[in-house]
Amino acid sequence: MSPEPTWRYRVRADGDARTVALSGEIDINGAEELHTLLQEAVDAGSGVQVDLAQVTFIDSTVITALIKSRNSARVAGRRFAVVNPAAQVHRVLAVTGVLNALTSGTR
Repeated sequence: MSPEPTWRYRVRADGDARTVALSGEIDINGAEELHTLLQEAVDAGSGVQVDLAQVTFIDSTVITALIKSRNSARVAGRRFAVVNPAAQVHRVLAVTGVLNALTSGTR
């Protein structure tokens, strides 16, 4: 039996770019699904913004999914950036040393 989902998402198209708004607590139980979702967004357009304003918790598996998605976008010549990380998520990204890489939106 699968655990009850602890997070949700909304994908909004803005031209051929995508904004993926996440909410809730995301951990190892949702990391693979998150990576698939982000990869689909990367494949669908010119760039992806991942809005973390409503995310209250992430773990290392989520950071890995974000980095893999960013790297995939970079290889494809597309933009990828994390935006609006909630305070506790911002702190985790900063402490792990990936904040600048994920929030820069560079190719």
